[in-house]
Amino acid sequence: MAISVIKQKKSNIKFSEIFSDLTPELDSINQIILDNCSGEADLIADIGRHIILPGGKRIRPILTILSAYICNYNNLNNHHHNLAAAVELIHTATLLHDDVVDSGELRRGKKTANSIWGNKASILVGDYLLSTAFQLMVKSNSIKVLDLLSNTSRIMSDGEVMQLMNSSDIDIKEDKYIKIISQKTAILFAAATSVGAIISNAKLEKERALYSFGINLGIAFQIMDDILDYSSSSNVLGKEIGDDFFEGKVTLPIIIAYEKANNDDKKEIKHIFSQNIMNNEKDPSLFDRIMYFIKKYDAVNISKSKALSYHQKAIENISIFSESKEKNMLLHILDYSIGRIK
Repeated sequence: MAISVIKQKKSNIKFSEIFSDLTPELDSINQIILDNCSGEADLIADIGRHIILPGGKRIRPILTILSAYICNYNNLNNHHHNLAAAVELIHTATLLHDDVVDSGELRRGKKTANSIWGNKASILVGDYLLSTAFQLMVKSNSIKVLDLLSNTSRIMSDGEVMQLMNSSDIDIKEDKYIKIISQKTAILFAAATSVGAIISNAKLEKERALYSFGINLGIAFQIMDDILDYSSSSNVLGKEIGDDFFEGKVTLPIIIAYEKANNDDKKEIKHIFSQNIMNNEKDPSLFDRIMYFIKKYDAVNISKSKALSYHQKAIENISIFSESKEKNMLLHILDYSIGRIK
């Protein structure tokens, strides 16, 4: 997969340039987030700063900014900043909740909030951040934006429950997996890109194009995230390698390996997952064995190919836009999403 390596190097450079170009706006968005992440209870600010200040890549706020500008947003009232902050707060709230559900211990290379303050505090602060996001949505004075983002939050929750219901189901099919990650992850990328079009009063064709771009970008991004659990390192991933496996999550590399496996290998893969779920502690030998089957059936490279197919769809989605700096930035973010394997 030499192409992926080349794209990765190119994308990392370009993403840093995008981040640098948008730093003043991202600083403004960060300040909005921090200003709204404090309540009467000091714990809200403590947990808010803990999970927000490490920052991550801020991909979703960047998508909101770029989608507004590609639709010629006039930037007179800074609605795009409030909405970018709202999107990031929705994302942050889901991270807090996810870490509780998954018993996560590391996030972006740091201890998770639940491992420091406990599950109850993480859930409650996650709820607070989600409520704050809705306050920022209202400031856009757009019922359409409020409808989109509130519906996005509902669909994300539905996706989380669907993932929980299908957790450890080794017989899950690829189409169900794609549906789950579309609802759990990609839908927020789509909301981030389409709200920029809405506040810019762009034509419906452009709004739909950006929405589809966000969906396909988000699917490619999540597939690559799932691949990283079987082909990366803790330093790159920001959490322990194999976490998805030890949490019993059946992601695309496992789905592909299981579907391609012969009957004897299918039985062993199913047995490995069963043993993993019953164990109270992580057993590295089980992870080593599942890695054997992933490599045997070339599941990582096949998963990469599927991510690249969504990458191509996303490129086609925004082909209706004229060439511009903003369009090039969106395409470089897309390249970054599928070029993170090291």
